[in-house]
Amino acid sequence: MGLAFFATWVDPYSLGNNMPQYLLLVMLMEFIIIHSAGFMGAVIYGGGERKKRIVFVIGLGLFYSLFVAGFALSFGEWWPLWAFWLLIFNRLMSGIFEDDNHEAKKKLVMKMWAVNVVCYLAGVFATTLLPVPELGITPQVISAMNLSGEGVWIEEPYRVLAFGWFYFTVVGLFEFMMPRWMKKSQTPTFTVTLLQ
Repeated sequence: MGLAFFATWVDPYSLGNNMPQYLLLVMLMEFIIIHSAGFMGAVIYGGGERKKRIVFVIGLGLFYSLFVAGFALSFGEWWPLWAFWLLIFNRLMSGIFEDDNHEAKKKLVMKMWAVNVVCYLAGVFATTLLPVPELGITPQVISAMNLSGEGVWIEEPYRVLAFGWFYFTVVGLFEFMMPRWMKKSQTPTFTVTLLQ
């Protein structure tokens, strides 16, 4: 994902004619996904009766679907709603239908959720407050995007592409390294006391 954002930032049509608009929508969707992930992770890996956990996750999914549907309507695209429910189904499969160590998975999910939140907020502030180069997102490209609304992401969409590049790259590195770090932290240590 990070490479897709970077490639589109450099050459807006390298991956498709509407890719800048799609990636803007991806970043809006990611906000909803991050917000829901903490709650859903706590429910999925929280223990308790399986049927209740499934009902709670579906209820949370329906609630968050209202926001996703709002974004989908504003962009005239329905794929975000389908993508959101595929992600929910994926979470259900990995958390509810497995009976192994829920506590370790919950710890990993909550740590990754915290990483996502920190990276998202850092990316928002950095790409909003700091100077960001336009690269391939020229005024002509922005005009051709025909975005409606107001705000820095609409007026300067290259900031969103820089944000997506930063966010998905850093989160991807953390997702790659986090299981290794957790295994190292769980390695038992032995202390040997020598008696004289």
